[in-house]
Amino acid sequence: MRLLRSVANDDRHVMAKHASIYPSSEDLEAVQTMVSTVECALKQVSDWLDGVKKAVKSSSEATEESETNKKDQSGRVLSGVVRIGLVAKGLLIKSDMDLELVLMCKEKPTETLLRTVKGSLPIQIKKLTEEPYEVVQCVEECAAAVRTTKEPFLTLKVILTSPLMREDPEKKEEVENVEMNDPPDILDRQICLNALVSLRHAKWFQARANGLKSCVIILRILRDLCNRDSAWQPLKGWPLELLCEKALGTCNRPLGAGEALRRVFECIASGILLPGGPGLQDPCEKEPTDVLAFLTDQEREDVTFSAQHALRLLAFGQISKVLDMEPLPYSKPATSSTEKEGVSTSSSPVKRPCDNDSEDESSKKLKPDWKKMIDSKYLQKSQPANALMRLNQLKYGLQYKLISQSGPVHAPVFEMSVDVDGTTYKASGPSKKIAKFHLAVKVLKALGCATEEDNEYLEAEEKTQNKSKVDSKSSNLTVSTSGNITTVEVKTQGPILTNGGKNPVMELNEKIRGLRYDLVTETGTSNDKRFVMEVEVDGHKFRGKGPNKKVAKASAALAALDKLFPQNKESNRKKKTVPQSKSGITSLMSAAVQAVRGRTRVLPRGGYVGAAAATGYLPAGYGSPYGYSPAPPAPVPPVYGMPKRMLLLPVMKLPTYPLSHYSFY
Repeated sequence: MRLLRSVANDDRHVMAKHASIYPSSEDLEAVQTMVSTVECALKQVSDWLDGVKKAVKSSSEATEESETNKKDQSGRVLSGVVRIGLVAKGLLIKSDMDLELVLMCKEKPTETLLRTVKGSLPIQIKKLTEEPYEVVQCVEECAAAVRTTKEPFLTLKVILTSPLMREDPEKKEEVENVEMNDPPDILDRQICLNALVSLRHAKWFQARANGLKSCVIILRILRDLCNRDSAWQPLKGWPLELLCEKALGTCNRPLGAGEALRRVFECIASGILLPGGPGLQDPCEKEPTDVLAFLTDQEREDVTFSAQHALRLLAFGQISKVLDMEPLPYSKPATSSTEKEGVSTSSSPVKRPCDNDSEDESSKKLKPDWKKMIDSKYLQKSQPANALMRLNQLKYGLQYKLISQSGPVHAPVFEMSVDVDGTTYKASGPSKKIAKFHLAVKVLKALGCATEEDNEYLEAEEKTQNKSKVDSKSSNLTVSTSGNITTVEVKTQGPILTNGGKNPVMELNEKIRGLRYDLVTETGTSNDKRFVMEVEVDGHKFRGKGPNKKVAKASAALAALDKLFPQNKESNRKKKTVPQSKSGITSLMSAAVQAVRGRTRVLPRGGYVGAAAATGYLPAGYGSPYGYSPAPPAPVPPVYGMPKRMLLLPVMKLPTYPLSHYSFY
């Protein structure tokens, strides 16, 4: 595993090199101004060409065409303009400022159309800006070049193309028709096809490579390397962009600038470019196409050797040689040669280097400092952060995943998980944020870096969230009373439930049956209805408002419950009864326990009504302390005058403190 210090050093050098090759703000502003001006001018040229085309035709044809153009804008001579190349991908550097636009045409572009665009473009540019621009026609490149006449000197190439250029003119059956239909001054077909390919590359890059961390930075660094080193020159452009996307997109975590550059070098040094290797497939082509097919064997070996040499330099901390820059100084200034010899130039004394004889003393001095560095209290003081931030500092790039969500709508439970060094940790909470905090505290405890403040912070977060839920619930409930009519409107989203988690209509029906809900009013438009439902209970009317009858009915029932049964607000728990056992001893103990808990009523002592006093039992009020007389002389078992399952309990004085919850079987 690489040291964190070497990774940070590589990042510093890569970012410093990137800052040196990145265009200045003045250059970027000039590029943006030039590209935007030319795009607006081309739009006006397209409008001018359509006006000329309509003026040539007859009035009847023009009116028919105007009606069709309102339905379909594909009748324009110039369909649109799209950015391609470095402008669309954002890969401009100081030594490489190539600007390109693609001008899409309805028909196949010709030299006549190119001359027309070249002649009208300067006129439209002058209408938009006062800065002078020079427009040059380049028939060999099927483009019109727009250049600035002052610093920074920029050149913008506008390439003409059309989707009709994709038609294959080599088909045997259509060769004659193509030759007859194509104009004689048509532009080069291969250059127009290359412009369409560049358009597909720009769209792919924006969708796949722009979202990868450090990908654009590394591409700018490697483009500068291609300009400096001739061995890397064949990879410049589309092959280099594909290599970076494949190398960084296959990593399971985001990479810093230094690690990303190393990974690209490792990918090339592994030999994928050598003859017989896997090659590099073009994702923008329908048929399998190797992007590196044009490379010779010698060029493949040169690039691979250069990547392997760069990896060796990176391994020995000489990244400055790879980037062709001066090495950056360390954060702490190095000691001078005079200090090494024992002559100090500063007023502070020079420390003696550690020898083998003084190894024990130096270890004693260093151990307390090392313990302080890894102590959680020291980390908390030097870096005041919560559990998530401290875990991110210790284990960078952790991915938190939501496993499940359970519970009702008003009290959800989220379960999160995270993988740390091959171990999966799980935790839950009332929200994703608190679940992640629980998870971070759990991981920190496993690593031995947790503090007491984490638990206090979690408790404060839970209290704040519970308070906000109560406040939001009370704020979403609007109650108004006029006479004997109470109106309730619930503004919250989701199902309306009572404190016990039931539907208000269902709970009110359990308490009072046979209620009738009537529709009072219905207002609003078709897309914003407001209903008012009313229910009458004991002469008092309760109304509820809502966007539909169901919500209004639930609001009315909720108003009735809050008014008539206020005890439901405190507790809605169902009372649990201890199951009665068949055994007499078990039922006796269960009844005694329930009597202490206050859950059942103890029957008073006395004779069973409707039965004569049996042998061995005295009638009520006779004066026996426990209600029993001496046993009969005959060995006949006593017959009690009571039902089989009813027992008369003696009066017992039991302590008032609560008993433990036991189950008797």
